[in-house]
Amino acid sequence: MVIKMIEIKGLQKNYKNFSVLKGVDLFVGKGEVFGFIGKNGCGKSTTMNIITGLLAKDAGSVRIGGEEVVTAGRVQVGYLPEAPALFEYMNCRQYLNYIGAACRYSGDLYRRTEEVIRIIGLQDSADRKIGGYSRGMKQRVGIGAAIYANYDIVILDEPTSALDPQGRAEVMQIIETLKQMGKTVLLSTHILTDVERVADRVGILNDGVIAESGTLPELYRKYASDTVSFELSDFSQPLCEKLLQTDFVASFRSDQKVFHVQLKGDIAQSAPRLFRFLAEQPETVVRFESQTTSLEQIYMQVCYRAAARSSAQAAAQQGGGF
Repeated sequence: MVIKMIEIKGLQKNYKNFSVLKGVDLFVGKGEVFGFIGKNGCGKSTTMNIITGLLAKDAGSVRIGGEEVVTAGRVQVGYLPEAPALFEYMNCRQYLNYIGAACRYSGDLYRRTEEVIRIIGLQDSADRKIGGYSRGMKQRVGIGAAIYANYDIVILDEPTSALDPQGRAEVMQIIETLKQMGKTVLLSTHILTDVERVADRVGILNDGVIAESGTLPELYRKYASDTVSFELSDFSQPLCEKLLQTDFVASFRSDQKVFHVQLKGDIAQSAPRLFRFLAEQPETVVRFESQTTSLEQIYMQVCYRAAARSSAQAAAQQGGGF
């Protein structure tokens, strides 16, 4: 049974005449990394601010560890905002000691500071002023502040935004470490390859609601490409005619020896059938490949379908007005 560390039902938030969140439903299970994705301005940061108690909701419920979120002071969540404010005149060790005192850490402050420094990988730079750090190093300090209190839940808002490849890799390593430690991580980012690297489940926020969610394997299966390609040693007109007679090929196009085939039904079943069909033919297949579905392709499909539904609903409402 999944233990829901974060549970959101029917969450709504309005700004004047604009509805940002229109009924968000999601949960994050204990010990998992949940990738929270959506275009800029869609309400991801708003959702996170409500979860942490920094922003009041207009409707719905938010529960952390089974308890309703009321005020920020009672929410035991580590939070890295999109633009963390650091005291750049301090060094990393001084800053983390300050964070420990500010959050009233009950354990050994010195030991915890050194532990956090190891987790964020700044042992060799802990005594340098934060103002002299690279952007990636500053982001790691921000993560250190977010995890200092050692809460079970960590919320990270765009932790790899504007970082170079090395900085991104270092931050992703920290997230993987948190996962190994059993922390529950809500990760908001627009860098979908980062989500594919660490997330157990994904939720796509679109037009104020969760338009799609699931584990990555589930989403890959659901949105799998229905097109495969193969190459023959020579073009074969008889093979073209045979393909059209099968019940698992919807259509195909060929560029001389290379065929691009659109399959019918579940690709997990139709692709092996095509492979067996080709193996039984006299023609020689020199290459066979299926197109890999990425999270970016899934995201674009979800947003496109949501936009199409909205357009259809708007058209129906206009038509009903005459």
